[in-house]
Amino acid sequence: MTNKSSLPIFTVGFGIMTSMVLISSLSLLYGTESWGNDVYVFATSQQQQQQEKNIIEIAAGGGNYSAPYTMFIPEKVEVNVGQTVNWYNPTDVGEPHTVTFVMDNSTMAGVVSPLAVSNVTTFAALPPNSNNEPIIIPGQNGTNTVIAVNARTFNPVAIDSSGNVEFMNPNANYTMDGTEKYVNSGWFLPKGMEQQFPGAGNTFTVTFEKPGTYNYLCILHPWMTGSITVR
Repeated sequence: MTNKSSLPIFTVGFGIMTSMVLISSLSLLYGTESWGNDVYVFATSQQQQQQEKNIIEIAAGGGNYSAPYTMFIPEKVEVNVGQTVNWYNPTDVGEPHTVTFVMDNSTMAGVVSPLAVSNVTTFAALPPNSNNEPIIIPGQNGTNTVIAVNARTFNPVAIDSSGNVEFMNPNANYTMDGTEKYVNSGWFLPKGMEQQFPGAGNTFTVTFEKPGTYNYLCILHPWMTGSITVR
């Protein structure tokens, strides 16, 4: 006669063995930590590769067409001097973001660039001495196209302690020495969607060389804020 009470035990035992095989497989792929009888998978292979390179990854935004969200994940990060942080945009929709460090409040920049034209070749920022600069695209026969989007918001740029402005290429890799007044990533979108805003990138990378706390925001979504604490 079959002992029916043993069947559930076999089923449970098989389930436990299956789970152990699955966890063991994950351990080989990702790496694990264990506390007592619990096993936790702590990294994907991509994250593990980035950790080995000493790079911290931060997502700027996320979600999809029906439910995009505007926040940095994680919002607060601690790193060591000389460590690198990389921001990327994982959103499924072409929603641009920026990573903007404003160390001098007078360098806060807007999205648009108000300007005044004194003659056919000269443009002046409004208000005077503000952190604004229109995008000027040279054309044929001396004709320029002026786009009233702030170039110091749209493009990667750094302003040093003396007020010197340095523009960088999209997907810039910048070394922060802690004396800057303003550092901006430029607009960056999910990979493959950059063509929606020609000249935009999809990542921004900063290596921090001086201890301190560096607060930043997305100029396009000012409620998106984050901080990097450098030890």
